[in-house]
Amino acid sequence: MRRLRAKDSHLTGTILSRCILLWLVILVGACHNPDKDKLPKGELFGKIIYDTAIINRDSTDAWGAECLSGLNRKVLIDKIFDSVLNGKITPYDYFTGEKISPLQISKIESSGEFSREKISQLKFEERWVWDDEKVEMQKQLISMTIAYDVYDNAGKSRGQKPIFKLVFRK
Repeated sequence: MRRLRAKDSHLTGTILSRCILLWLVILVGACHNPDKDKLPKGELFGKIIYDTAIINRDSTDAWGAECLSGLNRKVLIDKIFDSVLNGKITPYDYFTGEKISPLQISKIESSGEFSREKISQLKFEERWVWDDEKVEMQKQLISMTIAYDVYDNAGKSRGQKPIFKLVFRK
């Protein structure tokens, strides 16, 4: 009878070990993050870079107002800046590609050079992929640049000035 118990104990230990191993495999698999630089499945059409106005500069432009009606601009801008200032994402100088520290961003913002309320444009760099199986276009964000309008002394627009660029993948 004692031998049977030893066998049962060994069998129970083996089953328990296998269950733990199985749960460990499941847990590791569930926690695994796919490579963020992996392209979506489908035919790659290349990269595209485009500007998007996030402020309607013309109060008589009904189409512009409609296009921006679903955008919560303030929350988006605050989320971007909070992520930068908390070190969750690294901003880069648009022209040099050098990293900008959160402290530098705080100094630029507090200097009065710009205010979050004046941020008027986002520049997106994306990869576009057509998925034949799903019959849909997929867009993969590569980078985003934050910019504001610059005016001359007469109040005429001279274009946009980039504050920083965020790189999400290469």
